[in-house]
Amino acid sequence: MIARSEYLERMLRLRQRVAGAGLDAFLVSSEDSIYYLTGVSYRPLERPFFILVRPEGTPVVLLVPALEQQHLRAAPNVDEVLHYWDYPAPAGQGWADRLLELLAGQARVGVEPTLPQEIAGRLAHLSPRTLPLVEELRVVKSPAEVEMLRHAARYSDLAVELLLAASYHGVSELELFSQGRAVQLRIMRERGYDVLTSSVLVGSWPAPLSAQPHGVPTIADRLGDGPHIALALLRVNGYAAECERTYFLSPPGAEEKAAFAAMMEARRRAFALVRPGVPCAELDTATRTFLQQEGYGERLLHRTGHGFGLGNHEAPWVAEGSPDVLRENMLISIEPGIYLPGVGGIRHSDTVLVTRDGYECLTRHPMDLASLTITAGKRLSRLKGALVRRAAGVK
Repeated sequence: MIARSEYLERMLRLRQRVAGAGLDAFLVSSEDSIYYLTGVSYRPLERPFFILVRPEGTPVVLLVPALEQQHLRAAPNVDEVLHYWDYPAPAGQGWADRLLELLAGQARVGVEPTLPQEIAGRLAHLSPRTLPLVEELRVVKSPAEVEMLRHAARYSDLAVELLLAASYHGVSELELFSQGRAVQLRIMRERGYDVLTSSVLVGSWPAPLSAQPHGVPTIADRLGDGPHIALALLRVNGYAAECERTYFLSPPGAEEKAAFAAMMEARRRAFALVRPGVPCAELDTATRTFLQQEGYGERLLHRTGHGFGLGNHEAPWVAEGSPDVLRENMLISIEPGIYLPGVGGIRHSDTVLVTRDGYECLTRHPMDLASLTITAGKRLSRLKGALVRRAAGVK
């Protein structure tokens, strides 16, 4: 877990950045940023929350809806917890009224890049500067955060292991999505479970739908021939990780084997570059250039990777055009993908820690083709699957 002292240090560093940017005040409004600074979980829904951060020597103020005031008093590094009535509210009692009162006399105000347009419109007369001050703090993880991410990665490995163990030729998505429940219960038993900062997305994208990375399978879909992608996107008590593996339930054909080998070589080239000081764009260029040379230029749909932390997708961005440079204790994914229309997708993804002189792969499920070709009949799994489908009314 994250110690109270670390939350205090995060706020101190943010205040130093606010002063360094020449601001009178900086408005923190995103859910993840407030959680990062306080460790207090909440769900804003339509009601906005704000932390007003000024340079050292002035109070840090948290503004919340009235029904959250007691809950948010647990924030370790906030001097005052103020409230507005509700959303919407009578004239003079809403969030905008209270916020503008707090900002009165502040000539130089900064806001986060994710500030909602509704809020930005009420602050337009202040001409606020948009600065990623909290995002910059979050990008390099503390030792305690790395430990949290290790746990999330371990459960991601477990999820993929369960998915593959439950898979057989003809398995339904219902049976595979249900594996997420076992992972969730394991986390609850071993780590506790903050329901507002934990989530479990576990399933397999069946061929040929796996050629659409963000396509959505139904629970009645079945897995047959072709490349399927087992996917585990987890957030465990605030910190996220992922593991993905391409696998087969019948022997792959020549086209699939060739694409799998190319994907693995692209990954090897990316991993060979991972170390502090390397621009993230170089990793993306290395994988894309190789895959283009192999004839897959028209079969690429996305960047090589992204960062992890409080979210499954955050900076640093392992992509062409990214300004990010790798630093020790950053977390990234390595996941170049090849997408063959009518056949399926070929993609592994791992959660990778940048170390002092290289990297450590935190997800460790086997990734070779032999381990990921599953042809066993699995009579017991088939029987269990039939019972699960019958109970859910899925044919």
